[in-house]
Formats: sequence, C-alpha cells, structure tokens
Amino acid sequence: MTSPGFEGSSSDPVEEQWLQLARSGDEVAFASLVRRHQDQLYRVALRMTADPGAAQDIVQESLLQAWQHLPGFRGEARFATWVTRIVINRCHNLHRAARPTTALPDESTSGSGLPTVPAAESVAIGAQRQEAVRQALLLLPFDQRAPLVLTTFSGYTYAETGRILGISEAAAKVRAHRARRTLASRLQSWR
Repeated sequence: MTSPGFEGSSSDPVEEQWLQLARSGDEVAFASLVRRHQDQLYRVALRMTADPGAAQDIVQESLLQAWQHLPGFRGEARFATWVTRIVINRCHNLHRAARPTTALPDESTSGSGLPTVPAAESVAIGAQRQEAVRQALLLLPFDQRAPLVLTTFSGYTYAETGRILGISEAAAKVRAHRARRTLASRLQSWR
C-alpha cells in the first residue's frame, strides 16, 4: 500500500521490471532507467542552474546517489518523481552555496566591441531578451523557481511537482503563479 499523496510506482511494466532488477543490483537495468530519464533530468537541472556544466554534474551526481540509495527506494512514488527530487535537492544545494551571476551584454555593441549593424540589431535584441528571461528566472526565489521550472518547462503536473518538492499541490500552484507574476513584472520592459 502506498502512502497518501503519492502516485505509486510506475504503471509501465517494462520500467517496473527494470526498477526491480536495478534494486537488486542489476547495473544494466539501472542503465536502462538512466537512458529513459536522463534527458528530462538534464532539462530540469539546466533550467534551475542555467549552466550546462553544472546541470550535467548535478544529473550525474543525482543518478549516482539514486543508484546508491536504490535498495532503500520504497516505491511510494514513481522512479522519475523520486530521482527528479534528488536533482532538485542538488540544485538547491548549489543555489545555497553560491548565487550565480552573469553580466548582461552591452546593448550598444556586439560581442566584438564593434557597433551593431541594423540587420544584426534584431538578432542582438532577441539574444538580449532571451538572456533577460534567463536572468529573471535565476533571480526568482528558489521556492518559486523550482515549481515554475517543473510545471512550465518540464511538463510535470502540479500534483507531481508537489510530490517532488515535498509540498502540497495547492502550494505548488501558488508558488508557480507567484513566479509567473514576478517574471512578468521583471520583464515588463521587454513587452
């Protein structure tokens, strides 16, 4: 019987078989689970950190941690939910250790220091807009950024997001809504 608030183990019989084999130490079965979920985990880590290298490290460390703790995995949640929570926790640890800072590009020149030409100007503005969104996302408080990334960019439901973050579905909705409102406010000049 599963605990209240958890969706139970995978409804995919193949994944369930891989999980059972992996829990008993089968590395090939665990590698199959990794192949199935690593891209989604990387996307979550990348959105949370905005650093491809850090995201890759976080996913690798999270998967290693999952492998080490797999025998104790009780199956109260899907494997994907459990391992995503590990990724989010590692992102949170990184966030607490050092706040990321990146200088915004100079609006009047290209990366070479030369004035931009009109044709390149629209490309530069698009790149600056994208960078502004990335920076605004990184400036969100972690408790708002995580639900927004999981629901908006990674396709998790509010219920799954709540389980991953250890909060209620309602709290996940509220935090994601606050994050969207804050982003809209910070990005008003780009509308």
